[in-house]
Amino acid sequence: MNTRRIEAVGAKSSGADSMNADSMNEVRLRAARKRLADSRDQEDAIDGLREIVGAFLGSEEMGLFTVDRRTASFRVFWSFGIDLENYDLQKALGDTGHQRVMRGECHINLSGRDHTGKGLAQAFVPIIVAKQTIAIVAILRLLPQKTAFDRSDFELFNLLSNEAGPLLFGRDIASAARSDGPEMRA
Repeated sequence: MNTRRIEAVGAKSSGADSMNADSMNEVRLRAARKRLADSRDQEDAIDGLREIVGAFLGSEEMGLFTVDRRTASFRVFWSFGIDLENYDLQKALGDTGHQRVMRGECHINLSGRDHTGKGLAQAFVPIIVAKQTIAIVAILRLLPQKTAFDRSDFELFNLLSNEAGPLLFGRDIASAARSDGPEMRA
């Protein structure tokens, strides 16, 4: 089991209380970037993704879905905390969200509902390689202490979009779309 954890890289010895919000945000970004960059292999990169989403974005329900452009579908690559039998990525994205993530833009939906009717915040972060969306990170239901995504979260979304692809899928990026998970129409 992986014992590495995200560390606050570059935190000043004077403590977090004296740092302003921009400095704290920069620390979060550097820690997330370092955690991803230090990944030994795909499994470790996925653990890093889970740690970043849990510690910095405030959710323990997430999934990584690959995009298969040939069949216009999504495939579950990995998930944590999502009831996949009752989760439909295409429905959660909607037409607008689908178009946005395929263009390489994050899509946030604060009005979504789960299968029980409970409200949930959702963020859909495209994983981009060579200017093309190859996967989507779906981040669902925020922890009770986090009420919304803020500006610093969008900077983390940008980091994941632009830097996580090669670490999550290795050199053979094309294999990302050939997952064995359940297929969902794109």
